[in-house]
Amino acid sequence: MKIVQLLPELNEGGVERGTIELSRELVKVGFESIVISNGGKLVSQLESDGAKHIKFDVCSKNPLSASSRITKLKKILEELNPDILHVRSRVPAWLVYFANKSLKIPVVSTVHGFNSVSSYSRIMTNADKIICVSGAIKSYIQKHYEAPEEKITIIPRGIDLVKFNPNNLDEKFINSFKKEFNLNDKFIVSTVGRVTQLKDLETL
Repeated sequence: MKIVQLLPELNEGGVERGTIELSRELVKVGFESIVISNGGKLVSQLESDGAKHIKFDVCSKNPLSASSRITKLKKILEELNPDILHVRSRVPAWLVYFANKSLKIPVVSTVHGFNSVSSYSRIMTNADKIICVSGAIKSYIQKHYEAPEEKITIIPRGIDLVKFNPNNLDEKFINSFKKEFNLNDKFIVSTVGRVTQLKDLETL
């Protein structure tokens, strides 16, 4: 099976990390994994995991270049002839929507967050199947876009158990950090993520 994931860029972030990790696991089970993006620092990791990367502008929101990019994307998809297209962001989803009209390749979308409610964002619910990263996201798209229950699957964001193995903790760093900030014998609560209202750091 040949699966193509599309996202704007391959730099750091939840969408990007999810794409990289899914691609790695697809390759492990014998699928052909291809990612189309405008590039980024994670391309080398993607390729070292056994996937193929195609650099293409599925990033720009410029409507003046959309028509030519749709035509070029259609040609790329015709040549690849994938079994599934997996769109992970709104611009790629729109480009795929038009490029795929005559190709009719099955499309899966992943809704990662609470995008602004608009016709522009609605495209993420236009896929044949929709992945939501949480129950809250599922409720959100059902409320605002009446996304059909039978199209939605909740797949919570996982973690890399190799990279985040407690046995691999840098105890030397942890001890020096605690000493520097006077944290020994103190209960520590931390959060990792973007500083955004969505994370509700005020409540934390």
